[in-house]
Amino acid sequence: DTSHTSTGRLHVKLDLYPPDARRRDVDNSCKATLDALTYSGVYGDDSQIDWLEVRRCSIDRADPRVVVEVVELS
Repeated sequence: DTSHTSTGRLHVKLDLYPPDARRRDVDNSCKATLDALTYSGVYGDDSQIDWLEVRRCSIDRADPRVVVEVVELS
């Protein structure tokens, strides 16, 4: 369903909670997450993103995750 697909300019925030202390490039997590958001219809294309914030947060072995916030810019 693309009825809620954003078509405007976007600010996307990603908070990364890794499962362990292994070395990871945050840009790899960004690419996979942004592609998943496009595929799921959150927005039409990641070229809509004008402002991308990425933060590596604390390790969370029990619940590793990426917390996403998408805000349409005015």
